[in-house]
Amino acid sequence: LTVSGSNIRILGVLRMMRLARIMRLAKLFRFVPELLVIIRGVGIALRAISLVFVLLGMVVYMGAIAFRVMLENSTFGKELFGSVPQAMGTLLLDCALSGTKGGALMREAYKVNPLFSFLMFCFALIANVTMMGVLSGLLVQTIKKVAELEEEEKQIMSNLATMDDFWVHLMEMDSNNDGNITHEEFLELMCQAHTLKLLKRMDVDPEILVALSDFMFDENNGRLSQSTLNQWVLDLRTSQKGTLKDHYMTRKFIKTKLHETLAAAPKEEYE
Repeated sequence: LTVSGSNIRILGVLRMMRLARIMRLAKLFRFVPELLVIIRGVGIALRAISLVFVLLGMVVYMGAIAFRVMLENSTFGKELFGSVPQAMGTLLLDCALSGTKGGALMREAYKVNPLFSFLMFCFALIANVTMMGVLSGLLVQTIKKVAELEEEEKQIMSNLATMDDFWVHLMEMDSNNDGNITHEEFLELMCQAHTLKLLKRMDVDPEILVALSDFMFDENNGRLSQSTLNQWVLDLRTSQKGTLKDHYMTRKFIKTKLHETLAAAPKEEYE
């Protein structure tokens, strides 16, 4: 068995992989959650990124054919666009992925024909500026969305934990120990500083909660269970956004109340 430089390099790569296994990635993600957000964002956007790369490959391939034909009789063309694969490599490395955005190629193409330089500029505009811009925007928006969802999940978990503390605090005011809260007990609880502190932590306005308490308790026969109270308080967060579902639920509620009111109203008989 001969040991060559390439074999040693392969062994070095394998040792690096073992080193990566030794690293406690879970611990790393715990201390650096932003890294996990970036990895999840890239994973979610992988399909869209692949489509961008496929489109970029098609643009590079068509551009390579066009410049191979246009520059075949020039020294510049023979050096960098001698064949379609060579032309694709030139356009990909020196234009699409280059920080100069194909500036050197445009200057050389201008010496052959100003029209070729303009076409090279158009290719750079499509392949470098547009495609890379789309790819960057796609990654940024995906990672931003993942970060927002992560933050929302953390906020929901925090709110649920706070609501559990809030319910325990409510049960201290439950005089009959029936597991429900009455309107009087709720109003008495809202006068305490600890209750206001819990509501502030959940981003809930106490004044709105008190103003709507009459209606809420009437709808639930004067008593609220833990699940009903949790849903009601969390729905009244100032950061909560209204949706089309909420609009339809409001319409349904108003329609039901109108039917009940009209059915309960005395009917007049007209002769």
